[in-house]
Amino acid sequence: MNNTFTDSRIRPELQTGLEKIHFDKPTEVQERVIPALLSRVNVVVQAATGSGKTHAYLVPVFNDIDETKNYVQAIITAPSRELADQLYQVAKQLRKASGLDISIGHLAGGTDRERQLAKMANKKPQLVIATPGRLLDFVEKKVFAVDSVKDFIIDEADMTLDMGFLADIDKVAAKLPKDVLFAAFSATIPVKLANFLRKYMAHPDEIIIDNPAVIAPTIKNDLLDIGSKDRKNVLYKLLTLGQPYLALVFANTKQKVDELVNFLQDQGLKVAKIHGGITERERKRTLRQVEQGQFQYVVASDLAARGLDIDGVSLVINYEVPRDLEFVIHRIGRTGRNGLPGHAITLIREEEMKRIQELENMGVHFDFVELKHGELVPRKHYRSRENRQGKNRKLDTKLVGYVKKEKRIRKPGYKKKIKRAIQEDNRQKRKLEQRHEIRKAKRLRKRKREQGR
Repeated sequence: MNNTFTDSRIRPELQTGLEKIHFDKPTEVQERVIPALLSRVNVVVQAATGSGKTHAYLVPVFNDIDETKNYVQAIITAPSRELADQLYQVAKQLRKASGLDISIGHLAGGTDRERQLAKMANKKPQLVIATPGRLLDFVEKKVFAVDSVKDFIIDEADMTLDMGFLADIDKVAAKLPKDVLFAAFSATIPVKLANFLRKYMAHPDEIIIDNPAVIAPTIKNDLLDIGSKDRKNVLYKLLTLGQPYLALVFANTKQKVDELVNFLQDQGLKVAKIHGGITERERKRTLRQVEQGQFQYVVASDLAARGLDIDGVSLVINYEVPRDLEFVIHRIGRTGRNGLPGHAITLIREEEMKRIQELENMGVHFDFVELKHGELVPRKHYRSRENRQGKNRKLDTKLVGYVKKEKRIRKPGYKKKIKRAIQEDNRQKRKLEQRHEIRKAKRLRKRKREQGR
């Protein structure tokens, strides 16, 4: 089979650049997406983070850009500042390795707008990597034209939807040329996103690389029923059981993140927090400190943490199950990356078991565990309890009592007594059902007589 990176349609400089950064063998997403985009076929790609999708679109985009023409020829959108910055760094690396003279504009909200405007005035970029809000702002203010854009890439499309940025993307996309090449990359394709993409892509190639709902085999994915125990105390015990290289705790709200950080700090742990309520300066400083190994524990909210590529996460704890169950998949996927072992623990109570069943139906497998003598030990799956209870579910409370007693008391004739009691109970229920049917039939006949008058 031919190596996608040596496709004759890819410029020799790019092929050399890929070699320099040790891209010798393409991943599955690169193998399937690069030829499609080189053939100018619109694509919707469902692929998990870490699958190599960034270079799957960067290579064709770089290949399309004419360095002699000083206007915007390609746009890549990312839903968060961190993601846009990551893409910018990866693009610069490929540009340097390839020796290409491509001008790349980096537009992100939360950064100096005037400085970005000055850069644009000085030199128009040929490739723009931007967050949706800042991109729309510059397009509407006519800082640069988009009528000659050849490639439009939406990265992390499901996160773009989650964060409410699809409307911004829509307004920009509406201004693009009719023959623009569209590509969307997403870990999941919710219905709202599929409907939006259909507006701009009539018959795209749908490329599904893997099922993101299936947790990587390198991750031990545990489910811990905390029962009546205090959730915060259980969290503290889990964080101090061993010595995780880096533990990432997820909570659903900014308030809960703050509450957990305060609690864990009171217990003597050095904890970092990441949520939408902290300033951009704090956020950058915290991430830098985490990367430098100054924190062993990080508590984060979903939207703040999605798109953050934090290396070395050895433990993920879902302190609570999120409202959007797909977030569980994104959370767990923060550990066990690049083939390294990872551990995820989801804390639940009995009343949340239905939500766990929904996750299992999505393809997420859990190992059921309990905290015993300072260790996580296996226990029977919660469904095994349902199966046992299922045998007695239709019995009256007093009959359930009989059955429970039967396990302990072994007096002669006791089994017959239970059997007779159950038979009598069933007889009474049949009588009630028959009476109900007779009354129902009478009411129906009466109604028909009244209608016939």
